[in-house]
Amino acid sequence: MANFLLVVRTHTHFILLYLASIAVVCFLFPREGKFPYEFQKGKIWAHSDLYASFDIPILKAQQEIDAEKDSLRNHFMMYYNYRAETVKQQIEQYGHTFDTHWGKSGLPSYRRFFLYRLGADVLDSVYRKGILQDEEPALQQSLSEHLTVIKNNVGEEVPKREVFTQKSAYETVMRVVRGLMNEDEKNFMKDLDLNNFIQPNLICNVDLTHSAQTESLRKISPTRGVIPLNRKIIARGEVVNDEKYVFLISMKSEFEHRVGHSGNFRQILAGQVCIVALCFLLVYLYLMHFQKDIFRNLARTGFLLLQMVLFIGVACFTMRNVFFNLYAIPFLLLPVIVATFFDARTSTFVFMVTILLIGLLAPNGLEFVILNFIAGVVSIANVRTVYRRGNLFKTVLWIFAVYSLTYTALFLMQGVKFQQIEWMNYIRFGISGILLFAIYPSIFIFEKIFGMISDITLMELSDTNQPLLRKLSEVAPGTFQHSLQVANIAEEVIQKIGGNPLLIRTGALYHDIGKISRPVYFIENQAGGHNPHDDLLPEDSARIIIEHVHNGVEIAKKNRVPRHIIDFIRTHHGTTTVRYFYHQYQLQYPDQKTERAKFTYPGPIPFSKEMVVLMMCDSIEAASRSLKERDKNVISELVDNVVNFQIMEDQFNDADITYRDINTAKQIIKNRLMSIYHVRIEYPKENNQKQK
Repeated sequence: MANFLLVVRTHTHFILLYLASIAVVCFLFPREGKFPYEFQKGKIWAHSDLYASFDIPILKAQQEIDAEKDSLRNHFMMYYNYRAETVKQQIEQYGHTFDTHWGKSGLPSYRRFFLYRLGADVLDSVYRKGILQDEEPALQQSLSEHLTVIKNNVGEEVPKREVFTQKSAYETVMRVVRGLMNEDEKNFMKDLDLNNFIQPNLICNVDLTHSAQTESLRKISPTRGVIPLNRKIIARGEVVNDEKYVFLISMKSEFEHRVGHSGNFRQILAGQVCIVALCFLLVYLYLMHFQKDIFRNLARTGFLLLQMVLFIGVACFTMRNVFFNLYAIPFLLLPVIVATFFDARTSTFVFMVTILLIGLLAPNGLEFVILNFIAGVVSIANVRTVYRRGNLFKTVLWIFAVYSLTYTALFLMQGVKFQQIEWMNYIRFGISGILLFAIYPSIFIFEKIFGMISDITLMELSDTNQPLLRKLSEVAPGTFQHSLQVANIAEEVIQKIGGNPLLIRTGALYHDIGKISRPVYFIENQAGGHNPHDDLLPEDSARIIIEHVHNGVEIAKKNRVPRHIIDFIRTHHGTTTVRYFYHQYQLQYPDQKTERAKFTYPGPIPFSKEMVVLMMCDSIEAASRSLKERDKNVISELVDNVVNFQIMEDQFNDADITYRDINTAKQIIKNRLMSIYHVRIEYPKENNQKQK
């Protein structure tokens, strides 16, 4: 019990982090039940006979609902306001114009009243039926044969053919008038130009029309008919054909609706908390047993959990909004981002747990999980070259191809006609692939927030045109060449034994950056045969040599070099001693007690495989420069002595490196040094004799 409480106190922050992640995910999950059966169109129903446990409204297919909506939009009835004041104004205007023209007409006076009333009555008759504007735009949008005319706040449905346009109203008026007149009277009416008194008196009521249309669309029923209680829906072994599929979808929808509105939230929440907690427990156990460096680091653990919560949150938001689709969301950003900062195995595990949780909510959960698992593996396989934009573009094309091929295969397995495939999903796959380019800003943001480093940043830092490296090459050219040589050897070693080649290369280039402060005190930068250490006491010389570590850290911080690279500067000598000056001090003062601390680097010792390899390569490359003879045996002895001394000094105790890795590294370093110094390989004697 005491040990358990100690573990809890030690890992309080980690436990709270996991609990907070579980709480957020459970909060994001919708409070709805899940239909207990999985099914696919065209597949065999492998479950027991299924009966309707309640009356089930049969859902219409989305295509059917869309067709009804389109029909309603095309045949909706327009609403028009009847403008009585327009009729009154135009009749009065007709009377004034008639009186003005009559005095000049020369027609008999007894015909005046007849002609006036004839024109006024004909105009009034067409106005009563209603006049629309010529080529009424609103009316042309509807294929309905009727429209509604609103008079005195009362709507009346009128056949469209019974109302006039301005053109048809004028033609009707002139036809009636001309049929009852002689030639002089026709000319008189022509001069009046009755077209001037024909104006639209039916004005479209846009707001009322839109409201009525919206209400009609809202009233479209999503169902047709009902499956009665206890009716068999499907029997075991039956094929899920189109009809059965509609019945099953209807039952699934009604089941989840009833469960969601039954008020049984506690049961649903308890199940969600349990399954989410188990999934996060898997992540916890994986990190504890296989990724202890992440497990012990709060920031790294928080980064992984944040990625899971973010993508689950995006999935929940997408499923609540009809305007978005899960297949257009770039879920593959998760494994790519995680693999960029960690390793492919961790990326795969975290991604699988995440898509399993999302699959619990997705409409076609199994299809979603299979699609993303296959595409995720492809993305992870290519993630190590994500810093090369050309390779990322190729990765996007690969992912789109894998998505499309997998989706097509799953669709064909259902036995549905190829013409019924949802082609829009291929566009969504393309959108998802293109959004993978968001990895660049994402990586930059996460680097700043969590203090991590990616291969993209390492590529930038390892460019020898960086100001700090360029200054090193100018101020301390010997040190710069030494750093390049160490970087090449260390990179070759780490590629063989496993690790991050870009990280160790960058660390090697910067590990001696502190020598910029006093370059002449280091033998590789000395010229002319003068050594300034000849004028110093051994302890002063050791202090200057040791200071290059502290100076390197300060210079790196000032130039905003990431912490991961600064760790290489701090650890590349570990807690070893400056042995040459330490022995010099002992020779000069044999009777005094040696203060070893003055000649010891401050450390810490290396705590990663890459740091150990850098320490080995740095010490061996520097020592090899002082060799008077460079043959196979001398180089081999040098490498063995240096590495054995570092092991004896306990410099590798904090790093996850095996003796097998160390022996492999030693052999690679030996071969590389022999290649650098052009040491000829001695062939066995029998081979030499054969060659002779």
